[in-house]
Amino acid sequence: MTSNPQLEAFLSKVKGDADLLKQFHSAACLNDIAAMGAGMGFQFTGVDILLHQASATLKLSADALEALAAGVELEGHLWKMAIQWT
Repeated sequence: MTSNPQLEAFLSKVKGDADLLKQFHSAACLNDIAAMGAGMGFQFTGVDILLHQASATLKLSADALEALAAGVELEGHLWKMAIQWT
């Protein structure tokens, strides 16, 4: 997967700002996060975020995956997940 410099810059900015982090975590979906980024001048899509998270997840150790599955926040990572049952 190729990285998206716009998404990386956005995530870095969000990680360093408590108000942005709160807005990030309160977003209803990944497209809302993309809209948040667009409002700040960044260009990426909800799909870009999904691909970024999938790629990052595949790089985690088994212990980190267990912690993430249990709801533990991993330092240095922003995760936005929701399971949709249809």
